[in-house]
Amino acid sequence: MPLIELASVRLHPSLSSSPPPSSFSELWTKCLKIAGSASGIPFHLYRSTSDAQLFYLLGGWQTADDHISFLSTSEAVDLAKAIGQSMTVDIVRHIDGDIALLGVNRSRRIVVTTYKVPSASTNIDAWKEQWNTKDGAGGWDESAAVQKQHKAFKQMGEVTNSASAFGGNGSSDVKTWIWIEDATKKVDSDSRLLENSTVEGESVEIEYFIG
Repeated sequence: MPLIELASVRLHPSLSSSPPPSSFSELWTKCLKIAGSASGIPFHLYRSTSDAQLFYLLGGWQTADDHISFLSTSEAVDLAKAIGQSMTVDIVRHIDGDIALLGVNRSRRIVVTTYKVPSASTNIDAWKEQWNTKDGAGGWDESAAVQKQHKAFKQMGEVTNSASAFGGNGSSDVKTWIWIEDATKKVDSDSRLLENSTVEGESVEIEYFIG
């Protein structure tokens, strides 16, 4: 299954200048190019519109095996080490969805919304189906399942000094749904929730930085 990769990373306080130093942009330009070449899908780096120190890596993989193969290379490990010297990884998400639905030319401003859906909900299947007619891309957060498949994910956490960012949410009580869309076309979240649903979404807006 295709996967959307969405990772939030934060600048170390020592690099809190705005804009970040040229070395930061050079490193990420290299990372995005290599990851995109390995996956066949473009990777971009976005920046939070409300927190200048917070960045989001957005891309995708055709399969989890493709992703694992890349992470197992020495090149990927070296890049992760370099990133860990200037940034802290907050969380890495692997979403059961196709990033291609955002189009070849992704919007320069994107909204990412996270929904916590009770696993026991009788409407759990209908929840997924309601998004089939929506503009955007996303799906269930499968990080816990994907990131436990191979030691490569654990190694990424270690070399970036961000072990807690890898592993996903293993809670059986809640399923996490992530939706990514063009900020200029975003519809109020209340209009897309299931009837009688108590699920609320938490959104962040991000803007293109490199890629």
